[in-house]
Amino acid sequence: MTKFREELKTICDKEWQKIKSGAFFSLMEKEFTKELYIKGMIQIFHYAKYNAINQSVATFAEDYRKVGLLRFALKHALEEVGHENMVISDLKAMGVNENVFDAKPMPATDALSGYLDSVALRGGVIPRLGYSFWSEDSYEQMAPLLNACKNILGLTENQLTFFVAHAEIDIKHAQDVHNAIDRWVITDEEKESVIQVAKTTLFLTGQIFESVANEYILEKDESRLSA
Repeated sequence: MTKFREELKTICDKEWQKIKSGAFFSLMEKEFTKELYIKGMIQIFHYAKYNAINQSVATFAEDYRKVGLLRFALKHALEEVGHENMVISDLKAMGVNENVFDAKPMPATDALSGYLDSVALRGGVIPRLGYSFWSEDSYEQMAPLLNACKNILGLTENQLTFFVAHAEIDIKHAQDVHNAIDRWVITDEEKESVIQVAKTTLFLTGQIFESVANEYILEKDESRLSA
């Protein structure tokens, strides 16, 4: 691992620690329910459906002479198309009605999608590598959630394809991202842009988890009061 990627990983690990010390993971350890899980997956669906699009849009701001970087971004975008459908498939396999996806995304989810659009349009492929770096290699960090889904909710791998099958796909994607960072992120300015996007997207992801937990708690309290 290069010195820069070591630095980036350390930064991302610290941000993940903040997320996992927050309300969602604390609630998951105390009383993980299918309702909480479903709420979280709906938000994942809402930002995952734009990943391929904003990845391809990022090529508009890129130097046409960086052929290898453009090929990486476009190929990666193509391979991401439709991954949000794994979420639909997983929840349908749990007996959840597909109309749950008609609900509007939470503000934090909208903020993450909007920020990634902005990064793509203003910065191009290189800054967006900060998001790809952790999002394509987050399954170690998400292991507590996956274990809870299996051991507490009793979900099978057929109901967890977004995490299980997706993880296998992302092994190759993560290596591609590492190679792109090593080859194309050269200047201090480029490195700072990658770090900034990594930190901001992880912060917003943390806000999504917090929003899901807070809405779940509020609905539970309201249900208890009306009972």
